[in-house]
Amino acid sequence: MKKVLIVALIVGGLMLPAAAFACGCSGNSYRTGTGPVTMEEAQQITERYLATIDNGRLQPGDIQLNGSAYLVEIVDENGKSVARMNIDMLSGAIRPVF
Repeated sequence: MKKVLIVALIVGGLMLPAAAFACGCSGNSYRTGTGPVTMEEAQQITERYLATIDNGRLQPGDIQLNGSAYLVEIVDENGKSVARMNIDMLSGAIRPVF
């Protein structure tokens, strides 16, 4: 008998499959521009991404430059940090920070 392991993240009271945070790994449908990602575009990418996995309770918080990526804090409707993700400056790829 095969055992299946399901990994989920609990974010702001929501249980999301870990795959939900693995977007952008092989492309990025959340990015509209070309060239290096700006901080403003990193916020827009985050907003577009969160709109696809959430009911509006999560939003981008603080965004910091972290080497060749932006570190984006994800906050709930109360401003509490619930997750973090990196957005690559060259590709716009989104990766979770565990």
